Amino acid sequence: MKRELLIEELEFCLERWEKEGCCDLEGDRKECSECGSPYLTYKMLTGKDINREISLKQWKEKLKELKE
Repeated sequence: MKRELLIEELEFCLERWEKEGCCDLEGDRKECSECGSPYLTYKMLTGKDINREISLKQWKEKLKELKE
């Protein structure tokens, strides 16, 4: 169940990024492209670090791979 929950969280985050471009995580308004949440969620899912900034399109591709 944990894996599914993490995938749902990443999906929610990316949908918000696409629609709004930012969120109020912990009360601070932050641009999605600057946020570490997708990176941390991905690491929790795969154990792998992403050591560079990636685009929303690239994140969607990674999400698709995780769902397969």
